[in-house]
Amino acid sequence: MGCILVFIFAVIAFAHCGAAFNAPTIPLNWSTVYPCAVDVPSRVLAHVVTTQYTDNTPATCIERCDAANYTYAGVEYSDECHCGTGLVGTPQSAPTSDCDLACTGDATLSCGGSWRIQIYKSPALTPGAWSLQGCFVDTPMTPAFAAPVHTTFATNLDLIDQCVNYCTHVGMPFSGVENATDCQCSFGYASGAVGAPESECNSTCPLAPGAGNEYCGGVQRLMVYKYQG
Repeated sequence: MGCILVFIFAVIAFAHCGAAFNAPTIPLNWSTVYPCAVDVPSRVLAHVVTTQYTDNTPATCIERCDAANYTYAGVEYSDECHCGTGLVGTPQSAPTSDCDLACTGDATLSCGGSWRIQIYKSPALTPGAWSLQGCFVDTPMTPAFAAPVHTTFATNLDLIDQCVNYCTHVGMPFSGVENATDCQCSFGYASGAVGAPESECNSTCPLAPGAGNEYCGGVQRLMVYKYQG
């Protein structure tokens, strides 16, 4: 879309008219799949949900799609945020100059164009099985995981399932629970990780009412699960 057309429809969208856009911030370890691609009426994102926002940017769109558990996000026509579960075929790349409309949330950033979309992908693992790897020592001097990401949840109900789902979402193939409260995710074991008897992973956390309890690690003991795909 040329600058004259954009001027005519200035109420709807704003173009830089040749000025350079800044590089967007890409949060949550997402990555850019297509800096600019051709969108079509049937849409290039699978199971897409499109919403218009007055504060649209690549970052805010990604955050919204991520919170809704979508694995693809796209910005288009200045104010459109597209959330999808995948790609429909292989989108046709377009010159980045085609993505010439400024974001409604930040005019220094581009948010696609007329039938032009910028596409981003979550690091999330595809749904798959996880298997128990055993109990491991986890102390400041002898950590079980390399560079673990720690998180806790509002409740420790079914903690293992919560932790595995979280690690799947952030794209890390190792998941562990410790002392019935701490969830850890990692890309692998720490150098010198030390195994421990499973009897030492003896902290329990509840399952659904009537389903009993499950073992959720122990004091400085991490119950480890690995993604099998």
